[in-house]
Amino acid sequence: MNQEPQLSLFDQIKKRETSAIPDQLESLIRTLTGKGWMTRRQLEAQTSFSDRTLRALANSSAGQIISGQQGYRLTREATVDEIKHAANWLKHQAEEMTRRAIQIERVRHS
Repeated sequence: MNQEPQLSLFDQIKKRETSAIPDQLESLIRTLTGKGWMTRRQLEAQTSFSDRTLRALANSSAGQIISGQQGYRLTREATVDEIKHAANWLKHQAEEMTRRAIQIERVRHS
């Protein structure tokens, strides 16, 4: 008898959330098509996706969706400057998180 191991509550929730991502991502892309920048509030009203879900979908979009202070936009419809700005912002955030991680490790080792 081949039984799958029981998942923790956290893993069950994560599995349920990620299994819906392809359909939700497709829905978000359809909603963004031809609309330019859309704010979180606009998208929440039109899709009923939470802020957390929107961020997760943009993150899992394989670069199809950019985000920033103006909201969310399809990369294929964005200007070169908008794409550069979004990429640079993410790189800056990554540098900040790396810097913080190093500081935390230094405290741990001291």
